[in-house]
Amino acid sequence: MNLDRFKNFDPDVRELVLAFEHQQPDKRFFDVSQLEVIADYYLEVSDFEGLEAVVNCGERLFPGNEEICLRKAHLLSARQQYPQALKLLKEMERSDKHNTDISYALGAVYSSLGQPEKSIEYYRRASSDGYGLGMVYANIADEYYKLGDTDEAVRYYREAIEADPDEERALYNLACAWNEAGRTDESVEFFSHHVTEHPYSKGAWYTLGCVYYWAAQFLQAADAFEYAIAIDKTYFAAYLGLSDSYAGLQQYGRAVQALRESLDYADDRAYIIFSMARVYMNAGNYHTALSYLHEVLKEDPSYALAWNNLGICCLNMNLSDEAAGYFRRAIDLDPGIDEYWLNLADLLIASERYGEACSLLENGRTDAVMPCDFDTRLIYCCFKTGRRNRMLALLRAMAASKPDEFPDLLRRYPELSSDINAMNIIKQY
Repeated sequence: MNLDRFKNFDPDVRELVLAFEHQQPDKRFFDVSQLEVIADYYLEVSDFEGLEAVVNCGERLFPGNEEICLRKAHLLSARQQYPQALKLLKEMERSDKHNTDISYALGAVYSSLGQPEKSIEYYRRASSDGYGLGMVYANIADEYYKLGDTDEAVRYYREAIEADPDEERALYNLACAWNEAGRTDESVEFFSHHVTEHPYSKGAWYTLGCVYYWAAQFLQAADAFEYAIAIDKTYFAAYLGLSDSYAGLQQYGRAVQALRESLDYADDRAYIIFSMARVYMNAGNYHTALSYLHEVLKEDPSYALAWNNLGICCLNMNLSDEAAGYFRRAIDLDPGIDEYWLNLADLLIASERYGEACSLLENGRTDAVMPCDFDTRLIYCCFKTGRRNRMLALLRAMAASKPDEFPDLLRRYPELSSDINAMNIIKQY
């Protein structure tokens, strides 16, 4: 059993949860308040099997108890059984219309059902008790954002921050809203003032770092992320921001070092090592990137993107045969990613292996997200291999669905302009 799952929880919570998990039938009695604590723990850590066990226990010991019913509604929502959750909560509301916990749960369900107006209505009711206003106001802001009402979203994000200066979601989402609106100066001013007023708010320092990073002020961004890490050395997201900032400054060694320092706090080591490789790839250091990508595959041999990037590195090192093998491996592991197919197709086309490219593209285009990217290449390969009927059929299909792709097709493969029949189809559109 991984006891780290109790990090940031009080010892009393840990004791209750372990007692519940180790109980023997009929040997331990839990009262309603204890079951609430246990259920809320499982909900917070997204352990829905544990939550179901607590709910079943509570229904057996205290049938019809409102707090147990509320946790059952949380369980139904967590499992995306929203109509059942809504039915149960509306029944509870009829019996206790002023219960703000029920209102909050209804707000969450209506949000998940894509009904932001109803969600806002219930979140406002939930706010009447004055409890957890930072989170409640942030939820209301999120719903206004879904409605496209940025002004109200910003207003409520600011209300959330006023109620709780460390409300990280409100801080970050406010910054995103202002960034999308091009209000960078206002954002810098607000968050600079906020960290002055609340110098130990790691979320505020992190958000300020993001604001500076989006404005390409990488040095200031790095300083802000450093402050966030100084407050909490386990703040994983800040290490990623710090790495990106150093990469923006072209200080690639420091970018990798920031990632290395995050490894102790990472849930996915393979991703962090992959990120180190990507830093070196972006710097054009493919030899070093190659070694890091092999380290990724020691952690996770099924990491398709790492195999793909091995292929890219090898291409840049003029190792075409090795690159082709890596691209094929990526396709085998995750055939749903267009990029892997297209990387291999481009390699085959560059090597004038048009027949192989045709077969590959025909196989890949069937389930492609963007089949037009496959068809432009396939048209050229059919042209080069003399498969005229297939080429003309593809051109006619493109003319009917994506004629705006023709200029790019001719820029990419100008040889096609020598084919009179092909040009007759293209010129019609």
